[in-house]
Amino acid sequence: MKKGMWRVLVLAALTGTAVLASSATPAEANAQGAPNPAQDFVEKEHNKLEGLLKQPASVNRDTQVNTTLDGMVDYDELTRRAFGKPCPPGVSECKNWWETFSADDQKELTTLLKRLVEKNYRKNLQKTLNYDVTYRGSRAVSGNETRVITEAKAKDKPREPPVRVDYVVLPNNGKQFVVDIYTENSSLTKNYYQDFNKMMLNPSQGLAHVKKRLIEKGTAP
Repeated sequence: MKKGMWRVLVLAALTGTAVLASSATPAEANAQGAPNPAQDFVEKEHNKLEGLLKQPASVNRDTQVNTTLDGMVDYDELTRRAFGKPCPPGVSECKNWWETFSADDQKELTTLLKRLVEKNYRKNLQKTLNYDVTYRGSRAVSGNETRVITEAKAKDKPREPPVRVDYVVLPNNGKQFVVDIYTENSSLTKNYYQDFNKMMLNPSQGLAHVKKRLIEKGTAP
């Protein structure tokens, strides 16, 4: 397999970003030995998930994985960002679709996107259990957000360069939660927004189509 194709497959496996269809500098990382609650949180939850996924497959194991993800990911915030509240990173202006939806639609979309994220995270973490994850510190971003910088390297592909995977952590009610994931500087919520925005702008698709595609992707094997 060509190196470029292997890298593309690694990126897809690490995040599962499809809904349809840069290296850290020393200035970015926290000083060595400094308290880093955001990194400690991500590392602890990631290790817990890895331990669960090394167990034999079962309904009970998957339930525990989903429970762990519930304590790790703020699905409400992630869904709002995926629909333009606020605009995703790198997009200066966008349509805030979230505030055009009814409360019932918002609740349904959060449930559907949560199901898809849980499924992709569980499946793709299982695929990458043979990776060494190195934590490279963190840096403050907008507001109280912290971006935790990691590198994942395949144990059986020593010549392949590591893949950078960053977690955006935001405190909520005294707890830390992941609200976005970057793979090689590609934002999960931005990718979702771009897909959803195209469907919402298409007169023949709209919200009903968004829900339909989320259901299809969330329930597919």
